[in-house]
Amino acid sequence: MLYILIVLVIVIGEHFTKNYIETHRELGERQEIMKGKIIIRKHHNEGAFLNFMGEKKEILKTVSCILLGLVSLLFIILLPKKRMKLFKLGLAFTLGGAISNVTDRIQRGYVVDYFSINCKKLKSIIFNLADMAIFLGTGLMLLSSLFTTKGKCSTNKSAE
Repeated sequence: MLYILIVLVIVIGEHFTKNYIETHRELGERQEIMKGKIIIRKHHNEGAFLNFMGEKKEILKTVSCILLGLVSLLFIILLPKKRMKLFKLGLAFTLGGAISNVTDRIQRGYVVDYFSINCKKLKSIIFNLADMAIFLGTGLMLLSSLFTTKGKCSTNKSAE
């Protein structure tokens, strides 16, 4: 239930946040918060990460929907399993972020991005909380795979 709740919080939270940004900010308008460390700036991302494939919207939309379907299927399969808690946590974050961004892509034709970090290397990258959820979720799944040992059985045999 926790994993489904995480997905819902991300999807619903991003829905309201993106709608707020769309209705209350002008495209490109900047506002610094947290003593200038975070910049709120409305941006329409027509592509994937860093506007990759922005000129091929229909292909990107199709690929995004297919990937979302695969992630959703994996989530449904793994959800009832008792193990893999860290992996399922990562999958929940990834799925929530993906649903939010794919919904934007289908409904609006672009993804609403709205903040950046005010440091030299990251200042020009504008993203949203769904992107952060995908990034965090992917990291958690990778971390989970580091702790999963496939050779567990062979290690136990050598100890006997």
